[in-house]
Amino acid sequence: MDSSSNGIWMNLAFQAGGGVILGFATGFAVKKLLKLLLIVLGLFTLGLLYLANEGIISVNYDALKSKIEGAAGHIAGAGVSMKTYIIMNVPFAASFLVGFAAGFKLG
Repeated sequence: MDSSSNGIWMNLAFQAGGGVILGFATGFAVKKLLKLLLIVLGLFTLGLLYLANEGIISVNYDALKSKIEGAAGHIAGAGVSMKTYIIMNVPFAASFLVGFAAGFKLG
């Protein structure tokens, strides 16, 4: 193998190793933050339901539904651009996803 071939393999190994490490850290952090977010969201929802039940507040469920649908559409649109980015950076992306899955599972 010549030196340019070694450089390609070193770059590939660096991308894959970095992807696994960053993916693991990201997956671990995302799972911890997701748990916290779900707890806060659940408590907030219970508080709103209690206040609505007591007649203290009034919830416009039609407006709430349209806001949630709008947010879901925005998230789906962001997923398309993320897919394009991942395809363009396959070695890093593949190792990142492996690390992310491991970090998310252990988080």
